[in-house]
Amino acid sequence: MPSPCMIVPLVVLAGLFGTAQAAPVPPPALAEAQLRAINHRFVDAFVVGSSDFIDRLAAEDFLLTANDGAWRDRADFLAQMRKAASLGGASYDDVRVRLFGPVALLHAVFEGVQPDGKVAKVRYTDVYVWNGADWRLVSGQNTPIKADVPLRQQTATAPVHVPWQGQDPSGDDLAVLRALNENYVKAFREADVAWYDAHLAEDYLVISGDGSWHDRAAALANFAKPTFATHMKSFPVDKVSVRRFDDVALIHAENAYELKDGRKGVSRYTDIWVKREGRWRCIAAHITVHKTPA
Repeated sequence: MPSPCMIVPLVVLAGLFGTAQAAPVPPPALAEAQLRAINHRFVDAFVVGSSDFIDRLAAEDFLLTANDGAWRDRADFLAQMRKAASLGGASYDDVRVRLFGPVALLHAVFEGVQPDGKVAKVRYTDVYVWNGADWRLVSGQNTPIKADVPLRQQTATAPVHVPWQGQDPSGDDLAVLRALNENYVKAFREADVAWYDAHLAEDYLVISGDGSWHDRAAALANFAKPTFATHMKSFPVDKVSVRRFDDVALIHAENAYELKDGRKGVSRYTDIWVKREGRWRCIAAHITVHKTPA
């Protein structure tokens, strides 16, 4: 497992934060190497409490969904980064970089040794945008991994179902994305696996509120379960924010739900959509618990 103290090859970092002229998106192999190097420096900056690197990295509209589900803007995030982490050791693993033109997703696991000796594990998704010179961090989301949750990706057999017969919304892209977000939640309430099958990209993955992560087939198997009907009284969607970067869109929102036994909880999520051949498809979902049911 890599250590934050390992040396990053200078050739990978060359040009980052220092190119004056606009340049095309780096080719995939170089882009992935650059993003892995940035991730390494990001983790190191968090451990030692240095905000200088992050100050150059984070875009003005950066938004973090923190471990506790709180939304933090750039200023709050930088203030947090100035404080050294109270950890006896730290590392990262399971790094996965996904490229979508000038937008990149980086999924990984962070592990930190707490003062009591226990190891805390957090799965995170960072979103970067190439601005013609450098990669800029526009979004981050963290979800603590529960002790009994395996680190490996969960998979399953997708359920058999009748094909979706509905019609996608049309018109302005932002309006379409908001409608798709509403339909995503509606499909959960109705256990409409056919809708998900028609709208989740083949490379879709989801990070659940317990820190587990699932591929498309496992997600479809979960969506087919009547979770809302059997366990929930309400599951609204609120505080929706849509941000678009080229043909990739980030939807941030929350679900302040109520269970049938009267307990209430809040989850916050980021869904990431990509436009391919004129149609928006969801490529990732990341959920963080903001308030546990009580």
